[in-house]
Amino acid sequence: MPPTAAPPRSPAPRGPHRDGAETKRRILTAAEDVVLRDGVGHLTLDAAAAQAGLSKGGVLYHFPSRDALVAGMVDKIIDEFETDIARHLPIVGSPESATPGSFTRAYVRATVEPADPVGPGASRQDRLGAALIAAAAAEPELLVPLQEAAGRWQASLVADGLDPVLATVLRLACDGLWMCDLFGLAPPSGTRREAVGAALLRMAGDPT
Repeated sequence: MPPTAAPPRSPAPRGPHRDGAETKRRILTAAEDVVLRDGVGHLTLDAAAAQAGLSKGGVLYHFPSRDALVAGMVDKIIDEFETDIARHLPIVGSPESATPGSFTRAYVRATVEPADPVGPGASRQDRLGAALIAAAAAEPELLVPLQEAAGRWQASLVADGLDPVLATVLRLACDGLWMCDLFGLAPPSGTRREAVGAALLRMAGDPT
C-alpha cells in the first residue's frame, strides 16, 4: 500500500527582519525617486513616506531623521556597487583569479557594465548621483561612509598585483566615467563606451 502523502506545508512566515529590510529598501527607493523628480530640496520624510505609500510613522520607525534617511541612501549605493564588483569577480581557482588585476578588472566592469536592479526609469547612475547630491546638500559628514569605502577599494586595487600607479589611474578613469554619466559631460555611449571599457580592461591585464 503506498504511503499516505504528507499534507502540504504552509508557507514559512516571512519574519519581521525580512519585512523590515524590504520596507527600508522601499523607503530608500522612494527617497531616490523624490530627489530625481523634484530635487533634493524636496526630500523630506513626508515626501518619502508619500512616495513609498507609507505613513510618516512607518518611515520614522526606520529613519528617525532626514539625515538618517540620506545616510541610508549612501549605504545603499555602497552596497550596490560592491555587489556589482562581486558579480564580476572571477570564480576562485579559475585561471583569471590567478592573474594579477582581477579586482581591478571587476572594478572596471562594475563601472562600465553596472547591473540596474531598479529596472525601467531612472538609470542606476542617476540614482547613485541622487544619493550623493542629497548627502552633500544635507551634511558633508554623511559622505564619510562612502569616503571610507573608496579607501577600501583603493587599498584592494593597489594590492591587486598590478603597478599601484596604474591601478590608481584606472580607478580615476572609472570614477571620471561615472561623473560624466552623472552630469551629462559628453559620456561615451554605444560602441564607443564598449571600446573604452575594453581599453581599460586591457590596461588592467584582461587575459581574454
